[in-house]
Amino acid sequence: MNTKTENGVVPPLVEQNFWQERKKITSRQEWISFSKTFENLYEAAVVKASPFDPRFNAVHWALDVYNLCRQITFSYCLMNSYAEFYKKQVSVGSQLEHVDFHVSYFADNCITRIDSCRDKLALMVWAFYCPFNPEKKNEILDYQRIVERLRCPIKFGLKLKNQNDFLKYLEILHGTDFQRVETYRHRKIHRREPRIEIYGIKPHHDWLYMFPLVDKGDIARWERKLEKRYTQSQFRELIKKGCYINGVLFDERILKDRLWDFEEVRRFIKSCMMKLFKASEGCFRTLRRRSPLRKNQYKS
Repeated sequence: MNTKTENGVVPPLVEQNFWQERKKITSRQEWISFSKTFENLYEAAVVKASPFDPRFNAVHWALDVYNLCRQITFSYCLMNSYAEFYKKQVSVGSQLEHVDFHVSYFADNCITRIDSCRDKLALMVWAFYCPFNPEKKNEILDYQRIVERLRCPIKFGLKLKNQNDFLKYLEILHGTDFQRVETYRHRKIHRREPRIEIYGIKPHHDWLYMFPLVDKGDIARWERKLEKRYTQSQFRELIKKGCYINGVLFDERILKDRLWDFEEVRRFIKSCMMKLFKASEGCFRTLRRRSPLRKNQYKS
């Protein structure tokens, strides 16, 4: 294992935990089938010596998917390893917060790669049907837009054949867990940095944030909330008056989805990772059975 801590040393317990976690994942049938199917696909691709056929571009995307899945697995194992190491060093409630650099770092790696891998698996299928230039931004689609085109090609002026063989596997990659991945990544890129609390979320774990209320709807919701809390109208007006700064009404509360429970993060990462193995294995197998690769027959 090449990953090091900030001072350049991996604690022995972390490394020991890593290999145990890795064994758990690589002994699962999802991983075994995924790896074996990719090996069959790649072997056929090498034997074919890259034929002059644009459909062969899908193999390059398949290699990216395979490598991303390996990276997700690596990061997932290290995330768990560092979390266990943290729990052995720091007890519950001994600190005001329980956020660890390494746990957060490898969780970030998992989540961003899960989102990326889903797009790339869809792009693998898209490359098989529609040759495109990956250097041009306007030709690159994401998972959602590719699935829409596969579901209803006529709507987009496309004539596709047997795309449902791929589509049924791509459609595995949706649902609540992938929505949480999307939410986390959106917060990571466009909002305040998500914080993963190893022992769960407590009310004191974040600072209050000041929100300007300029929309009539937001102000009305704030007033209703104030009315539920305080029954006396005069007291409410006094509080409201104190919430104005330079003529702007402000609310103060904790940001939504700023704090994340580690157990929830671990659960949805593992769920998405296993679904990626299954969906990728199915798409690899389907691609292997199509021209220009099907001439090299193999027994599945």
